[in-house]
Amino acid sequence: MSKVHSPVEERLGPAGDVIPTNDGRDARTAGGEPPEPVEKRPNVGQVKPEDYPLADRKASQP
Repeated sequence: MSKVHSPVEERLGPAGDVIPTNDGRDARTAGGEPPEPVEKRPNVGQVKPEDYPLADRKASQP
């Protein structure tokens, strides 16, 4: 009876860690998407001076 190895099991080293392949990429994933240009990134929030209490604003001014 022969044991069938997965691609990851074939790359296991003596300590149980995975030995990297020569190309350095994981064949199981296609990779990430390229980053969006700064102009097209969504705005997650803006803070205005009015969002802070007046006492804090006055204390932070030089």
